[in-house]
Formats: sequence, structure tokens, C-alpha cells
Amino acid sequence: MSFKLLGAGSPLVDYSLETTDTILEQTVPGGKGCTRNISHQERDEIIRYGKNICRTPGGSAANTVRALSYLGGEAALFGKTGCDEDGDFFRSRMRASGADDSLLLTTKNNDTGYCLSLVTPDAERTMLSNLGASLDITEDELQIPFGDFDHLLLEGYLACETWSIPLLQKAKAAGIPVALDLNNFELVRKKREHFQYLVDNYVDLLFANEAEIKALLGTADIDGIEKKLNLQQAVIKLGKNGSLLIIPPLGKVTLIPPAPAESVKDTTGAGDFYAAGYFFGQSKGLPPEKSCKLGAMCASEIISCTGTELNEAQWNNLKIKTDKEVRE
Repeated sequence: MSFKLLGAGSPLVDYSLETTDTILEQTVPGGKGCTRNISHQERDEIIRYGKNICRTPGGSAANTVRALSYLGGEAALFGKTGCDEDGDFFRSRMRASGADDSLLLTTKNNDTGYCLSLVTPDAERTMLSNLGASLDITEDELQIPFGDFDHLLLEGYLACETWSIPLLQKAKAAGIPVALDLNNFELVRKKREHFQYLVDNYVDLLFANEAEIKALLGTADIDGIEKKLNLQQAVIKLGKNGSLLIIPPLGKVTLIPPAPAESVKDTTGAGDFYAAGYFFGQSKGLPPEKSCKLGAMCASEIISCTGTELNEAQWNNLKIKTDKEVRE
């Protein structure tokens, strides 16, 4: 069966670097585990203190599009880069994955966005970012051939932009199911009414971790969550405890066990790779439960390395495992 995913999100260049709690306290206002915007000057200063710096293409929707393409699926990314070296790097790596980059826009008014992922020895990450050119998208630029796609995935980082609702409206008018990844519990908490409006009116499939879904629903626990969501399906990621597949219309909640990981070096991109595995399963016509299992396999693979880029051997190994799961 033919299946092509359209991802809408921020084309970023990720700088993953190892650091210590002490250095974080000295260089990062907000401290360990925070998520905040930083300037180019702050970025360059923090990088000076990092070790084992790894540069990879990033951005939530972009990671999903790239990983799905490496697995053998079809996917394209809508977003905007700057006319700079980071933008050229991002595009080259997207093409290397087999992803469709024809919907990527460029601007001379802003630099390509970036994200610093500061990883401490306990594998916890502190995310510092600047969305850069991604924030320059306008509604007039939503010239997308929606009929070429079977599903739209919007990342939460851009879900509050003025063009996000027109994008979702166009997708719905074309009969395309809409998926939303909440991405950031702090943003969801600040813009809760907006995210709730999107979920209630446009979203068919929701991806979230436990903190994000609690922020959306304004609850301290997720018991009875299937009664609180007004959409077709949700996937709640619980880290080492696996994930929940929730189908509200049926009142059904299924626990998906985690896939074993050799080690946990960096959790950056785990949710994005989970979504890639899920959509790969959907492209093969698999039921949601098995698609979630593929998602867990992909998430476990990426957390065993630093950054969001696997080497050739790792990609091949992951593809062999997912292809085997599809056949069984």
C-alpha cells in the first residue's frame, strides 16, 4: 500500500555535547533539565565548555521524517531554513535519508534554527534552542500539495504559530488525518487552551509523554485518560515503563512494553523516533498495537547513542529488526 507522511516543523541543527552538573550551573540560566531559547552568542559560549560535540540534523518532525525515510517509508518535511552552512548541512542529511526536501523553504532574513542538547552523565538532557528561520513562515507559503500525502504530523513547537490552524484546516479539507506531537510540557502548560482547541477540533492522533499529557489535561494523574480525550487515538510515552495506546472512542487503553536498549546514553529524539516507527507500521497496514511496538523499537535504538543520527551499521540493524517485526 502507498503511504506518505508530511511533517511540518522546525528544520534544526542539533549540537549534542557532554557536560557536567557543575558546568550547567555555571553556564545555563535555569539549570539542569530546563528548556529555553538562547541567542547565537550564548550558544557559542556554551559550546566552548562541551565535550564530544556531535552535530546532526534535528527538529522533532524532521527527525521523524528522516527516520521514517531511512526505514524505507516515504516522507517529506515542510519548514524553513536560512541561507547558511547549517541550512546546507541540514538539507544534505535529509536527502541522504531519502526524505523529500522539495517543500523546504529558505530565507535570507534569519539563520537556520539550532538546538543544544546538553547531556549529563545520568543521560538527562537540557535543551537550549533557537527556532530561527522556522519562525518566518507565513500563511501565504502554505502552498502544499496535500493530495500527495496520507497523514500530516505537526510538531508542538510550531503549533502556536499563526499559520498552524490554517495548515490544519487545509489538511482537513483535503481529507488528511492530523497527528500532533506535543513535544514540550512547559509550552503546553503556558498555551493549554490553544493546544486543547487544536486537539478537540483538528487532531486525530496525539503523541505525548506523561508530563505533556498532564499539562494538556491539567491533571496530576492519567487514570481514566481515555474518558478525557476527544480524538481518535493517542500514544502516551512513559519512558522505561513503555507506552500507552489509547483509543478513546472504544474506551480502550493498551500498555505497550518498552523495547530493550543496550544502554541509555542520550534520550534526545526518542519520541521522534517512536513516531517514525509508528508511521512505518501504518505504512505497512499494521494495527496500532504493532505500530506502537515498532515505535518502541526505534526509540530504544536512538537512546543508545548520542544525538539523533545513527551510523550506517545502526540504521541497517534497525531496518532489519523492524522489517522482521513487520513480517511476523
